[in-house]
Amino acid sequence: MAEDRVSISRVGGVGLVRIERPARKNAIDASMAAAVTAAVRDFDADASCTGIVLSGSGGIFSAGADISERSDTSAEGWTYSDNASAVMLRTVKACDTPVVAAVEGWAVGLAVGLVGAATYAVGAAGSRYRLPEAGLGFFPLGVAPYLVERMRPTAVVDLALSGRPASLDDAYASGLVTHKASAGGAEDAAVALVEELTKLPAQVLEHARAFLRTCSSAKEGDDIVDWCEQQMTRVVRARNSSPARGQQEGTVPR
Repeated sequence: MAEDRVSISRVGGVGLVRIERPARKNAIDASMAAAVTAAVRDFDADASCTGIVLSGSGGIFSAGADISERSDTSAEGWTYSDNASAVMLRTVKACDTPVVAAVEGWAVGLAVGLVGAATYAVGAAGSRYRLPEAGLGFFPLGVAPYLVERMRPTAVVDLALSGRPASLDDAYASGLVTHKASAGGAEDAAVALVEELTKLPAQVLEHARAFLRTCSSAKEGDDIVDWCEQQMTRVVRARNSSPARGQQEGTVPR
């Protein structure tokens, strides 16, 4: 059950959403993506929740999407925007409550999209960030639009086409990661960041979030997402008609 692989808890006013599937390097399937979506929406609707922290168990954020599970693209009118992972990314991005991604170890593919969709991203020492989709035969259009607000488009393309893992320093320099933490300390640092933010007047935080949304609109962020999802609709349909090519988006070292 997804609830066994996504744990939900509270630390004071901070909501914790933790991916817990260590046997599969925290690869995210559709039911897990739906569970993350539901948890983020519930916390966002809770006036007592001051922030949301997304993390992974076992010293890894996530190895990305579990691509052994195929989307049902046969339904009439199906598009990639119906995909559970696409809904999850849009939900995190649109959340009015600050969301902080706490990254230990590897963030791969879809997980990099979560890092970009979050309001802030805390990277632990030794963390790595990789987009492996080009090696699987497609450009990562499902996650790319969530990266360009903090990274230059050319940097996103380089990360995607090279397939090389970016170090914490690389991710911080590019803007993908906004804060650094010691190894093993990302989640605690993310909680501390939320608690520090809540010391500010509520109006200041409200204006900050409104400013970010305005900047996103000015860059036609929604149009970028729509275009990418249209392309991913074709990609997923094509991949579903071919044999499976792996279990998850990216392999990570033990």
